[in-house]
Amino acid sequence: MISISLDSSSYPAGGTINAAIIVSQKKAVKARGLYATLSCTERKQVKTQVMLDKYDFERDREMGQPYASHMETRTETRESIPFSQEKKISGGREFSGEETFSVQFVLPANAAPTSREYGHDNAIYAWALRVKLDIPFAIDENADAEVFVEGL
Repeated sequence: MISISLDSSSYPAGGTINAAIIVSQKKAVKARGLYATLSCTERKQVKTQVMLDKYDFERDREMGQPYASHMETRTETRESIPFSQEKKISGGREFSGEETFSVQFVLPANAAPTSREYGHDNAIYAWALRVKLDIPFAIDENADAEVFVEGL
C-alpha cells in the first residue's frame, strides 16, 4: 500500500511541492523501483461545424428534426498532457515493512491554475502526483494525490 502526503493544500505557479511517500508492505516485495510523476492534464472542448449532406438533411427533416441550415455544430473533448515530470525515488530492491520516502518537484513558472469547470478558454486543468511501485510480473502498486495550483 502506498500513501502520499503533501506539505501544503495549494501551491503557486513556480512553487515547490514537497511530498512524503509511505510504502507499507505486509510481505517482502522485490521491485524494479519506486517512481513519482507530476503531471498536468488538459481537457479542452472543441466545437466544429459540419455541413450535412442533402440526404442526411432530408432524412432528419422527415424524422421531425427541423434544422435552420445544413450546418450542424458538434462538440468533442480532447485531452492532452502539457506538462509531465518523472523522478526515480528508489532503485530496484526489496521493499518490506513500512518505509518513508520524500520527493520534491518545482512547478513551472507558467503553470496553469487548477480548474474544475470549463472557463473562458474552454479547458480544464488537473494537476496530479502519481506514485508507482514497479513490480515485475505482477500488478504495480499505484497512488494518486491531487495537487491544487493557485491562479485567478
